[in-house]
Amino acid sequence: MIIFKIKQYVFQSELYFLKRFFFYSCIWNTNNQENIISKLNHKSELYHENKKLLKVAILGLPNAGKSTLVNKLIHRSICPTSSKVHTTIHKAEAIHTEGNTQIIFMDTPGLVMAKEIKTYKLLKTFDEDIKNAITDADVIGIIQDVTNVYTRYKLEDFVLNYIKNKVKDIPLLMIFNKVDKLKKKNILLDLTRMLTNNSNYPKFDDIFMISALNEDGVDDLRTYLLDIAKVKNWKYKEEFYTDQSTKTIIEETVRAKLLDILPCEMPYKVKIIIDHLEFGDDNINIFLTLDCPKKRYVRTLLKMKSHKIKCLAFDVEKELRHAFRTTVIVRINVKCTSS
Repeated sequence: MIIFKIKQYVFQSELYFLKRFFFYSCIWNTNNQENIISKLNHKSELYHENKKLLKVAILGLPNAGKSTLVNKLIHRSICPTSSKVHTTIHKAEAIHTEGNTQIIFMDTPGLVMAKEIKTYKLLKTFDEDIKNAITDADVIGIIQDVTNVYTRYKLEDFVLNYIKNKVKDIPLLMIFNKVDKLKKKNILLDLTRMLTNNSNYPKFDDIFMISALNEDGVDDLRTYLLDIAKVKNWKYKEEFYTDQSTKTIIEETVRAKLLDILPCEMPYKVKIIIDHLEFGDDNINIFLTLDCPKKRYVRTLLKMKSHKIKCLAFDVEKELRHAFRTTVIVRINVKCTSS
């Protein structure tokens, strides 16, 4: 089964390369200069006629690697990532445009049970955004964390309930993530057998084995999606790479990095205020304030000569440089608003 899939993906990659190679060869190997000029003059018209679009919903349990995968697929750090659960709290669209094809990846909050949303007072987006993404998708990808011994061998009932809402003919992909961390690779064979031969589970159209963090297998997945895109007008202009505002990306990135450096409930209660946002010719300057509800939060952030704040600024600058592809300078102030 695995060997067959590998051969199938190799064949798809070769076919993808040959199609693009043949397209450009047909244009530049001609000796008729007037024909070339004519084709270039009508390029925009042909381009419009051949546009393709694919909307992909990425679903999975918390910390399965959904946001990391989306970032790698579009080559930008648009979706916030951290080591803690519930880093993603609402749906975000990340856009990859290549040639005449546009893929819209819908990153979603981690799938949780309804009672968990109620118990922990999670936002309504944890349920509504997922349902909207499934309804709007042309393809649905289920991320399965193969390192989680408690969840890797099954699909939870509440996950299956979400999938039931999909349109009947929408392709469903199983994406095994973090395969690089498995010492025994035969586990992948067991997972494939157990998740594809269960009559209670939906039929998966294809299976991918990747490491999103290391980008292993990510190119194959992107190529596959480019090849199955359908002729349709784009949703966004070519220069767009997300539906999120610059301010939202900054706030969510800071919040994600706070999750990594602050313990327990602290990062969830700190308010992020962007005081000033300045766009230069080749840089972005950001001045922000962390508004803490308790003084002990401030002490935690400023102890050891503000070591945590310095690390936070460095990590945020690094992520935002990769998101905006320009120099980013971050200055952080900390204050306490007593209740």
